[in-house]
Amino acid sequence: MKLFTFVFTSLFLLPAVAQTEISIDSLGKLNLTYVNAVPSQSVQKAVSTGIVAPFPGSQLHLMAPMTPQQVQYLVADGSAVTKGQRLAMLKGSEVHHFTENLKAKTALLHISQKRFNANKPLFESNAISQSTWFSIAQDYYDAKLAWGHLDHFAEMFESDEDDDIGYLVAPEAGLFLYANGEKDAEATRLGSIISNNSLRIKTMVSAHEASQISALDTANCQVQVARIDAVVNEYLTSVWSEPLPESCNLKLGQRAQVSGHFQLKALKIPAQSVFYLNGQSSVFVRSGNVLNVIPVEVVGQSGADALLIKATPQLNNQPVLSSSVSAVQGVLIGLGEME
Repeated sequence: MKLFTFVFTSLFLLPAVAQTEISIDSLGKLNLTYVNAVPSQSVQKAVSTGIVAPFPGSQLHLMAPMTPQQVQYLVADGSAVTKGQRLAMLKGSEVHHFTENLKAKTALLHISQKRFNANKPLFESNAISQSTWFSIAQDYYDAKLAWGHLDHFAEMFESDEDDDIGYLVAPEAGLFLYANGEKDAEATRLGSIISNNSLRIKTMVSAHEASQISALDTANCQVQVARIDAVVNEYLTSVWSEPLPESCNLKLGQRAQVSGHFQLKALKIPAQSVFYLNGQSSVFVRSGNVLNVIPVEVVGQSGADALLIKATPQLNNQPVLSSSVSAVQGVLIGLGEME
């Protein structure tokens, strides 16, 4: 208890507010060196963890006009696939019903199209009434729409010797994602294809800084920012990168530590130049034979041994102390004297 009382009392014996300048003559033989702050137009600093995600609206959904009783996937979720590759085996009576329905709709289309083509010259020469032609044309276009609804899926479908079996094939190359059971009154989603250039890094930045960000850095690559969302969620907004190059070595759904490049006028100084006085980041700036304490705002880091501070007129082309900073701080607050 006595030791605690002594330490506690000693702390309060220190000056409550440290002075803001010190004579260089009072620093004795300390090795004092100086640097001029270097202007910088870009600040790099850590932002929220990024995740590799498909760019909104880029997924090609593979919709089927029926609901198979069984969907047996033949590739792993998220696998890279080629155009025409089998993605899943579809089983059940609905598969058979689809193939029969497609054959029926194709036959009806051919009949209605033949009738349409045969009667068109008659209508143009006024040999048949407008109401008769309207009925013929309506039958043809209805048949064409009904056939087209099935034919779009037929382009992604491969039949099997077994009428109750068929295969979903990739309409284009990319990454294949399993379906989550989404369906509506007319179609069922069997999966999605994401093109390779749709993979982006999505991260969150402070809304008031969002307009200044220009690029994102990961451990392996740098990518430019493509879009900044306008929606703010608890002071943060989403930022999307340009398509990821292979050098990033990141996979769909993977999380990565991300730093951002922000367009902001700043000054670069050695990290050892910054010290804390009364809770405020500060530097020593030489003016004649005096070192003045100048408060600074640290806005980022440049490499391992330099900091970026917000540019202020007080620091423009001024010599900033870069050595013996801790020792000078100690003298400033009365912890020691130099001979």
